[in-house]
Amino acid sequence: MLIHISIDELEERFREPWKVGLIKDPSIDYATNAIHGWFEGKDEILFRFKDYGFINDNRNNSCSLSCGRAGITILIRRNETYNNTPN
Repeated sequence: MLIHISIDELEERFREPWKVGLIKDPSIDYATNAIHGWFEGKDEILFRFKDYGFINDNRNNSCSLSCGRAGITILIRRNETYNNTPN
């Protein structure tokens, strides 16, 4: 599954394209149900899933994130053990 979060949906502080381009190591923190990244040497919350009523869970998947001037893109892949579970 591919999810794209535009810069207009990020926390207000990060809605400028030049700032998003400086974010390092974006990742999903499942405890805060948010996307975090490093900006100017500090761990910052970039996006909160709860604002959209979405609860993210990593028990049966893994993900990759990329961050740039267009926003954040998340690629979610189901784990192989989950894929092979009989219905």
